[in-house]
This record gives sequence, structure tokens and C-alpha cells, in this order.
Amino acid sequence: MHKKRVPAGRQKKIIDKFSTVSILVVGDVIIDQYLWGDVLRISPEAPVPVVNVISETFGLGGAANVVQNLKSIAAHPQIVALRGTDANGAVLMNLFRQQDCPAEGIAVSESRPTTIKTRIMARHQQIVRADREIDDPLSRKETALLWNNIRTILPKVDGVIVSDYGKGVVSRLLIRRLVEQCRKDRIHIAVDPKERHFELYKRVDMITPNLREAHAALGIPYRHCTIEEVRALGWKLMSKLKPSSLLITLSEQGMALFESRKKKFTHLPTAAVKVFDVTGAGDTVISTYAAATAAGATPLEAAWIANNAAGLTVAEPGTACVTPQELIEACKKSQRRQN
Repeated sequence: MHKKRVPAGRQKKIIDKFSTVSILVVGDVIIDQYLWGDVLRISPEAPVPVVNVISETFGLGGAANVVQNLKSIAAHPQIVALRGTDANGAVLMNLFRQQDCPAEGIAVSESRPTTIKTRIMARHQQIVRADREIDDPLSRKETALLWNNIRTILPKVDGVIVSDYGKGVVSRLLIRRLVEQCRKDRIHIAVDPKERHFELYKRVDMITPNLREAHAALGIPYRHCTIEEVRALGWKLMSKLKPSSLLITLSEQGMALFESRKKKFTHLPTAAVKVFDVTGAGDTVISTYAAATAAGATPLEAAWIANNAAGLTVAEPGTACVTPQELIEACKKSQRRQN
């Protein structure tokens, strides 16, 4: 097992270069809708709480949250995704405008709705979630629309993130074309995976599954693992999918990095001082890792910085983003704790 820290000067140099890199995100955009209220009584119609809704908020979720994370750390994101012709499609585009995030690569589907997840919250406790979505494979027309947008944007970026939320955008034909083009153009491609699509991710540059997804990729029942068991699991996954690098997120145990070229395993203990909410932590990890790689970081340097970014986001409720200065300070504090 290797343990190594990134010198403070090197950390800052990489993070400062985030503002010079452009990253294309390809994946499933989602609207996160929250209905906030309080429970005062039980319904006379059924044994369920009645939530008195006080306010309503909308946010960017799924691949859109990856774009938001990239924007927050000062990188320049682009997005290729699908939305519907419905009113929620207009809501999505307005959310992108509010965040000053480019959305020209979002194509319009005539056959599927804009994906929206509605959470009903009572005093910060989620009561129920309702999803409106179609996760069928892309049609030929939808694939062509997305591929045309990718071909337009790809020459302008320094890296690609595939953000797979299982809503249809990540399809066999589209990802095969994308991986082939990235390898041809020597553009780094990182994948935040979904359990059912692992066969699509062979020979990409980086895959960032959590521990449960890593088990699923190998057809193994999920269970908590020691670090030595994670090491064995990771090398099996590396052998199966043959990525250049693999970064398994381990919740309170941190992260495990596997590098094929160096045949090297590194365990990075968690940088989180407290854990409030892990929602969106995977988006933070892959966005920071991809930006750091495009800024010239090695896999270990990129993973170390991403680990510290994740440590910040899990300390906040909901999906949270970090700024470059917050990340620089977090890296400094993490290093002092490990000295």
C-alpha cells in the first residue's frame, strides 16, 4: 500500500490552473425539485402524513450537477444531454442560465420528458420522492442529435466526463463512438458509472465507482470490506475493464486508487472532518479529478485533491459545491492533520 501527500505548492498550482481547462460532460441531466413544509397531522384518507408545503426550490442534478461543480471550481464546463419539450425542459434551461452554465449541447427529445425528481421534505426529513422519467435506450434520432453535439464541442475541450445516471443517454453506440474519438484525439475520458452499464466502460482513462458499484461490476454480492479486500477487488475490476486508472470511493474509509501503468495501489484516508450528507459527493469527485487531470495532475495528485473536495461537500446538506480557495484551504488543513 502506498501513502503519499501532494506538496502544498503543487496543490495550489494545479487548482489555480482549473480556470484554464474546459471539460465536456456527457450524461443524464436531472432537475431536483424540493417541496419544503411541515407535518401537522395524519391524513384521514390513509395512514400517511399530510405535509403543509411552505416553499418550493429547484436545483441541477445528475450530470447537470457535475457541470455545476466544474463551474464552481472555476473550470469551463460544456454539456451534452437530452431534455423534453415539456415545461420542465424550460425550467432546466433557466436553471443553467441562472448558474451561468452553457447549455447549447442539450438536445430536445420529442419522445421523453425532462427527468425530474420531486422530494417532499418535512423539517429536513424526506417523506417521499416521486420520479418523472423515461430510461429507455436512445432512439436513432436522439443518438444522432447527441453525437452531432459531441463532435461540435469535443475539439474545444481538454477532457470528458461521462455522468451515467441510468436515464438513457449513456447508450452502447454513443459511448463506443465517444471512447473511440477520445482515444484517437488523446482526450482524457473519465466515467462516473451506473451498475448496469459497466460493459460500456472498457479501456477508458478513469472510472470512479463507489464500493457497491464495484461489487456489482464483478457480479459479487455487496459487503463492507477491509482495505486489503478493497485492493483485491480493485485489481479484479482493473483486469476486467482495463481502464488506465480506477478510483473506488469508500465513504468513511476514503478512496482507493489503482494505476495500471505503475501497477500501483494507493489508499487515501477520508479528508472529511464530519459527514452530514453524501448526496452529490460522486459528482464532486469526478469533476475535481477531471479538472485536475486536465490541469496536468498525475492520477495520485488528482485523486488527492478530489478526496479533499469530497470532504468539503459531505459536510453540507444536499448537493454542495466548492470554490478553488476553499479547496486550497482544505488541502492545507488535510495535510497538517496527516503530518
